[in-house]
Amino acid sequence: MGLRTRRRASLATAAGLSLSLLGLTACSAAPASDSHDTTLTLADSYPPTHIFGASGVSVFMDELSEPDPEGAGSLDGSGEEAGTVDFDYYPAGQMGTPRDLVSLNRSGVVDISPASAAYLSDQLPLSSVSDLPGFVDDSCVGADALFDMMSPGGILYEEEYAPRGLRPLWVSVLPSYEILTVDRQIDRPEDLRGLNIRTSGGALDATLDELGASAVSMPAADAYEALSRKTVDGVAFPFISVLPYKLQEVLRHSTTGLNIGAFAIPYVISEDSWQELSPATQERIETAGRHAQESLCTAVNDETPAAIETIEQSGVSFNSPHGRGKTRFDEKLEPVRQQWAENMDSIGKPGTEVLQDYEDSIARHERAAK
Repeated sequence: MGLRTRRRASLATAAGLSLSLLGLTACSAAPASDSHDTTLTLADSYPPTHIFGASGVSVFMDELSEPDPEGAGSLDGSGEEAGTVDFDYYPAGQMGTPRDLVSLNRSGVVDISPASAAYLSDQLPLSSVSDLPGFVDDSCVGADALFDMMSPGGILYEEEYAPRGLRPLWVSVLPSYEILTVDRQIDRPEDLRGLNIRTSGGALDATLDELGASAVSMPAADAYEALSRKTVDGVAFPFISVLPYKLQEVLRHSTTGLNIGAFAIPYVISEDSWQELSPATQERIETAGRHAQESLCTAVNDETPAAIETIEQSGVSFNSPHGRGKTRFDEKLEPVRQQWAENMDSIGKPGTEVLQDYEDSIARHERAAK
């Protein structure tokens, strides 16, 4: 999609979506005579009030919609002044499902969108390494470790994003997935037999299968209805994500301390759009992406304790498997990482190398965080 210039950011509504879509691919890259501002189209599947929107997307857009306060990077390579970056923002799935958004990104209809491996396991299988069990409890450590691998020169960037014309700008990692159920308390893996558990897909499906449950992949927005209708018996979720979807209203039990996996969601810009930007604008976008990542992971860490308290006050009972039950969970979860790596290796993907890189990257960032 050609980059456009305009004077102010806009929040597109669903009512105008069809007309907007018709015009998106016919945009001109020529600047307006009185402005050097650039407009990018950003679409995702989360409402602006979701933590991904409020602490990530909004931070990113707000920083870029204002002139650079320090004047850094105000000139591009041609010596021309670089303007602000404005946004046409389509939140809450206005442009389609998570899979749709990546297709729209790659085809040039949108410039920036999420690209989560959990929803794109056929396209980004190696990037699901962060979804494996037991890695991190700290969202910032997980995000920083993963973003190193998704940046130019990193193994995930070179193997999966660059070949698809995508460039990650920031990533969020929601760690410490637990199992929350409607009717059954989970004390050991055997308690999961016969249960259908909602997951985000990808590596988490294999983890639930190993534990004895039947994994049912679906968007988080569909979980409330599925739980209410008993289409699924529970969900694999981080506590921070329960409240935005009001799942505490239909859940009654939750494990604690299992950390069966995580969910990573990078926001990516198409490489075609990136190459149309001036070097100064690219630099500003990279900086804003780093700030969005820091803001988002800090919010996840800071808001999780309050989320747990609210969930408990809503009537959900928490249970930490112990004794023989905890031992059985450990026995089931311990080989999952290596099995994932071997499965990737068997289809010609560098799974073992990616797993080792992620473990090493986490160790570096854990040391740096101390």
